[in-house]
Amino acid sequence: MSDRPEVEPANRTGRLHPSQRGKLLDLNFWFAAVAGLAALVATVGIATVAETAGEVLGTVVPLLAITGWFAYVCWRRLADAFDGRLTAVTGWTHDFDSARLTDEYPIGLHRSPEGFKSLESFSLRAAGRTYPLERELRERIRPDRVNTVLIAPRSKLLINVLPA
Repeated sequence: MSDRPEVEPANRTGRLHPSQRGKLLDLNFWFAAVAGLAALVATVGIATVAETAGEVLGTVVPLLAITGWFAYVCWRRLADAFDGRLTAVTGWTHDFDSARLTDEYPIGLHRSPEGFKSLESFSLRAAGRTYPLERELRERIRPDRVNTVLIAPRSKLLINVLPA
């Protein structure tokens, strides 16, 4: 995905390349969309068969709140995917290894060591937030150098890492 030659120039100008939309419209997005639609259908179905106002209020209002939450989550992802702007955080990247991450550096890397029933995992901290770091992006980032981290502004998802 980010190994395509046209992705890096688009990202360097703060734009999401169309091939990167799948990172925003992933399985989490589709789960939220389907769950929101199911909640909406259930809300309409319950409202049409309810006999009293108490039945409607007791079940429809919570279902509408759930539907609204899923719609909000989907809207943020869709807005990021089709607006195309990315937030760039550029700065010195420090590898904390397994020590606690701090905001002392603009970008920090952290490794959670293997433990009982757990796999080794990596995370990245930039702009005051911590993001899970996929293997592909972990291989691209260079510790003890200046890197640029690209983040979707609304959904706060890590999109790409570029060595500066």
